[in-house]
Amino acid sequence: MQDIRISNGYIQLWATHLRSLHIEPLQADFLQDLHVRLRYLIDQPFDTEVPLELLNTVLTRTQAYLNCPQLIFEIVQSIRPEHFGVLGYMASKSSSIAEMIGYIMRFQRLVVDGSEFVPLQIRQHSHSIELHWDVLHEKYLLLNELTIAAMVQLGRYILQEQALLLRCVRFAHAPQMAQVHYQKFFATEVQFSQAYYGFALDIQDLQLKSEQADPMLLQLLLRQAEDAIAAKKTTESTLQQAGKIIAEQLRTEQQAIKIEQLAQQLWMSSRSLQRYLSEQGSSFKKLLEQERIKRCQLLLQQELSLSEIAQQLDYSDQSALARAYKAATGTTLLQARKQLKIEE
Repeated sequence: MQDIRISNGYIQLWATHLRSLHIEPLQADFLQDLHVRLRYLIDQPFDTEVPLELLNTVLTRTQAYLNCPQLIFEIVQSIRPEHFGVLGYMASKSSSIAEMIGYIMRFQRLVVDGSEFVPLQIRQHSHSIELHWDVLHEKYLLLNELTIAAMVQLGRYILQEQALLLRCVRFAHAPQMAQVHYQKFFATEVQFSQAYYGFALDIQDLQLKSEQADPMLLQLLLRQAEDAIAAKKTTESTLQQAGKIIAEQLRTEQQAIKIEQLAQQLWMSSRSLQRYLSEQGSSFKKLLEQERIKRCQLLLQQELSLSEIAQQLDYSDQSALARAYKAATGTTLLQARKQLKIEE
């Protein structure tokens, strides 16, 4: 479970909650075997990286000890910008929710990182904007719940008297506690067993202002964040990120992403993206077709007609899909489906 590393702010937030209950983390019997590791971390800066395994362990043990399945929602009541380190301070000093989201998208690796890191993405609808990320593994369940709750609560803390109106919250897993706890905390529709994690805000909320906005301090924080990102080891190339974004769009929207949308999610201009792909010996069209073919091979294993598969992959018709598949693999769709049945 070392694939994901998290900010020490998560551990600090958990420790703050325990102390509010008059429980000292470094003296609690149910954490006795972790005292040495926790003693070191609790004295470290918020941006110190912590293995996800430790967070999962302390959360599950604390839930059991307190008999409190809604522990995550109680923990985040104590959240402050510093729990997200420099990114949290940037959020609090941003001039609007829109600017805040932009910095979160750009510097999210300062809070959660690793070889299996799934980037936060953004999708705009007619009346809302949705922040979402893909499903990876059930071992990240607690982290996903805590991250959504922490982002929402931090937004509420920064906006203070202004209401942050959620339109919907989506979890890829089943409820982990009575649903009333989710409804009480998020105060909106909460959906479970979805294709992805995410939450949607009313598009008008993007203009909500922070009373703590400080443009001059924000510029200093921006340089600090850029230096911190530059110092990190690259865990995934832009090419790999682009492929994941294209694949996620095909899976959840059944539409081929446009190059302008892809560039926006990668924080690049369309021209810069085209130039980058060319330097990598690829192109937007080639990358899109590669992800379509990968997705097609998965869909061929399901009880779907070829015309349904073509529709899900955003081809004009079955013939267009057949031509593309043959060009990419040298095999016809019927031959591929027949081979898959033989292998089964």
